[in-house]
Amino acid sequence: MTLCRLTLLAAPWVALTSAQVMAGTLCQPQYQFDIKSQTSFDYVKLQSAPQTSMVHLQGKLSLKPAQKGEEQNWWAIKADQVAAVQGKERMPLPSYEHAFAFKLTDKGLISNFYFAGDLDQQTRDKLKGLAYYLQYQRDISQISQEPDTLGQYQPTYQQVDKQLKMVKQHYSDFDRTQLTTFNRIEVLDSAHLITPDSCFLARREGNEALALSGTDLRFGSRQSYTLTQLSQPFNSTLYELGTDLTTWQPTTAELSEAEKARLAAELQQLITGQDITQIDAHTLSILLKKYDAVIGTLAPLMLSGTLNDKAQMRLFNALGQLDSATSQHLLSRLLHAEKQPLTQFRALRALTQGNTPLSQQATDMLLEMLVNGFSTLDAEVESSFYMTLGILLNNRDTSDTAAQLSQAITEQVALSESEGKTANLLTALGNSRNPQHEPVLTAHLSDSSARIEKASIRALGMMQTDTAYQNLEQHFFKSPQRNKKALLSALGNFQMSAKTSDTVLNMAVNDQDDAVRLAAINALATQQQKDAIKPILRQALQNETSRRNFKAIIKLLHSKEEKAQ
Repeated sequence: MTLCRLTLLAAPWVALTSAQVMAGTLCQPQYQFDIKSQTSFDYVKLQSAPQTSMVHLQGKLSLKPAQKGEEQNWWAIKADQVAAVQGKERMPLPSYEHAFAFKLTDKGLISNFYFAGDLDQQTRDKLKGLAYYLQYQRDISQISQEPDTLGQYQPTYQQVDKQLKMVKQHYSDFDRTQLTTFNRIEVLDSAHLITPDSCFLARREGNEALALSGTDLRFGSRQSYTLTQLSQPFNSTLYELGTDLTTWQPTTAELSEAEKARLAAELQQLITGQDITQIDAHTLSILLKKYDAVIGTLAPLMLSGTLNDKAQMRLFNALGQLDSATSQHLLSRLLHAEKQPLTQFRALRALTQGNTPLSQQATDMLLEMLVNGFSTLDAEVESSFYMTLGILLNNRDTSDTAAQLSQAITEQVALSESEGKTANLLTALGNSRNPQHEPVLTAHLSDSSARIEKASIRALGMMQTDTAYQNLEQHFFKSPQRNKKALLSALGNFQMSAKTSDTVLNMAVNDQDDAVRLAAINALATQQQKDAIKPILRQALQNETSRRNFKAIIKLLHSKEEKAQ
């Protein structure tokens, strides 16, 4: 009898949910949802109670058929009247109310998503989570794996009268780009009861408990929910949008002030409520992603001296690895703390860790400091500022904002009337390792200032191009009396010509300055062909008076001949 009922019920579902029927204008269901979630994370090294949070969401969902250009089987979806419920209080959550769309396979599984706006990953995942409540397999005679925001899981389905009971068995694969800290997902509890309908579903309810674990971090979630189709329609702006997704105007994610306040309070508790030095910087950066929208609220804390030195260092490191637009902006803001040079230095170090394009907001702040001058109580931190600009260009060289910085640095080289600033700017161009700056660097080799000349030499030494070497070599023979050590070190970054190598060898043996001889020895040590110079250096050991130079020659003599790359 059960087999007969399965055949009778399963066949109509497949027929009724075909493209011709479901994509009809009559299929525009609306739902009331109620979701209760409890999450916890436990960092093993802290040896303290897990941090937990509870959220009770209520709201409404609307659906309608859509298409993406010529692509069919898309469904537009939007949540409305979403709020977090706590007792009798309701806090609106507009970040859930972005219209988006998903594509369904013939089996009823979601295969793709479409977002019209520039939404961050966390907001996208929240919206995806709402859509996945509408996903279930229309034909349970052949069960496939199903996707969700974590990855792919294997379900089982059982028919109970006119309902389907679905249970998640295990995750066969999960998205490691989103869950880099975890290596295992365990399904602790899973029970979902679905009432199918010719137009998606009439009702769905369920509960689930998952445990995600890694080497040191454990994350747990427990959820119960109901999704009920509404009998009375309500107005939603979803129905004012076109059915072609490509015509939708971009939107941006905005949190309500209440949401921001709640997240900011949670963030402060995360940073100050435990010893964050026990959390490695990579894991801490992942934990910070949840609070990306309010990362800027950490500025007063980081300037107040509340955090001890090690905690401050760990937080800066994590912010650098987070490398989001908001963290970049925060770090750029902290560069204005001219009376706290250590804070400025750590902010600079953090900015060098990322490789995503710099946000326009952070770029504008850096440009302002570049043009008007970087204020600090420490001259070394000032030099670090310009060095960091070059590293930013090297790490993020394909972005529009990097191009803005690059152009501004080049302009400042021409405008600068300060010897120190010019040298720092040339160093920045060298750290960018962009050959387009070689003409500017070469032009400053002949500068009357020894400091500017040295900066140009070092910068050209970073370029690793034939033209950079040729210009350095020409300068080496043209002006050998000034900045000898810098020239030798720069030439050592290249495979030198026989003529240059012979001259450097002569300096390694005969120059009167110990430091110059050492620079020459180190430059020769980088060469692939060293057999011809070893006998001469071995003989030079008899007369070498510097212990440091003596050790450098011994190290070179024991090095093996390297093959050309």
